[in-house]
Amino acid sequence: MKKILAPVLCLAMAACATVEPVPAARPLSQASIDAMGPTRLSVTGSETGVAKAWFYTEVNGGGGGLIGAIAGAIAAAIINAAPAARAQKQADEVAEVQTVEALNSSLVATLKEEAGKTAAGPGVTFPDILLTYKGVTPGEMDDTVEVTTAYTLSEDSSVLRIVTTATYSNQAMPYKTPYSFTKAVPKSETNGPLYRNSFTYYSTPLPIPTLTPELRERLIANIKESAKDASGALPLPDSTEYKAMQREIELARDDKLTPNETSLFLTREWLRDDGAMIKSEVRRAQEFVARYVLLDVNRTAIPSLTGEDELLETAADQRTVRRIGKGVETGSYVNSAANVSGFATYGNVIAVAKGTVTYIKGLKAAAPKAKK
Repeated sequence: MKKILAPVLCLAMAACATVEPVPAARPLSQASIDAMGPTRLSVTGSETGVAKAWFYTEVNGGGGGLIGAIAGAIAAAIINAAPAARAQKQADEVAEVQTVEALNSSLVATLKEEAGKTAAGPGVTFPDILLTYKGVTPGEMDDTVEVTTAYTLSEDSSVLRIVTTATYSNQAMPYKTPYSFTKAVPKSETNGPLYRNSFTYYSTPLPIPTLTPELRERLIANIKESAKDASGALPLPDSTEYKAMQREIELARDDKLTPNETSLFLTREWLRDDGAMIKSEVRRAQEFVARYVLLDVNRTAIPSLTGEDELLETAADQRTVRRIGKGVETGSYVNSAANVSGFATYGNVIAVAKGTVTYIKGLKAAAPKAKK
C-alpha cells in the first residue's frame, strides 16, 4: 500500500505545483467596452464599517484528549479575552465618529460626482449608481459593475486600509481567458466575472509612540479601564476576565509595545475632533477609488506577471498611486504615503462595532420578505 500511496501523493503535489498562475485583474476588451457603454454601477453596502483588526492566538492543548482540549480552550479564553474586548471597544468608538451609513452614502455620492464628469463620454460610463446591501438583496447582479469595499484599522491602529474590488458580469458576455497555457486551462480561468480589479488605499501611518515609564503607567491604567464592565466595575478575582487583565498588566511591564498595546494610544488619534482624521482619509480613499475605477473599466491592457510597477500619480504631499506590475496582483492599483519604513499588520480576526451590527440587522428586518 505504501508503494502505491507515495507515487500518488507525488503526482498530486506535482499537479498542484504546475498550475500556472494568472493575474487576478481582468481587463475588458475593446469589444466589451463598446458593448457595455452606459452601465449601471452598484455600490455593495459595507456591513462591517471600519473594522478593527486583531490577532487571535490559537492554543494547542498539547494532547491529552478531552482534558487537553479543555485546558487549551481555557488558556485561549484567557489569552484572547483582553485583545478581543479591546478591539471591540475600539471598533465601537470609531463607529461613533464614522458610521457605516455615512461610509456607504459618501462612496455613492463620490462615485456619482466622478461619473458626472464623463457622463457623455465614449466607452463605459455610469449614468445610474445605486446602493445595494447583499444582506438584503443577495446574489450577483447581471450587467452591473459592482463595487465592494472593506475598511480595516490595523492591529496597532497606525494605518487605515481601504480595499475596493470592482467586478462586472454579463450572462451574454461570458469571460474568456486572454492567456495561453502550456497545459490545461486552470479552472479559475473558465468562469467568473468578465471584469475584475482591486484598488487599495493605505492611510498615512501614525508614528508609533516610544515606551517611557510614564507611557507604561498610562498603558496599565488603560488596560484596567478597558477591563471594566458597563457599570464601571473591574472583573471579579479568579474570573477569566480578571486573569486576562492581570496577564495584560504583566505583559505591559516589559520594555516593548505590542501592536495591541500600541492601539490603545493610536486609536485615540483617530477619534480626535469628532474623527476628523479618519473622515479625511476615507474621503481621499473614496475619491481615489471613484477616479480609477472609471479609468480602469476603459483600459484594455492585459496584465503580465513579469512587468514592473507603473507610477501613475504623485500628489503634493508625495503620496503616490501605482499600478502593480509583477505577480498575481499585477494590474491592481495602490495608493500609499511616501517614505513608509515599515508595514502595518492586520491580524487574523476583525471586530465589528455593535452599532454597525444593529444597523444592518435593522435594514434586513425592514426589507420586504422574498416570496418563496
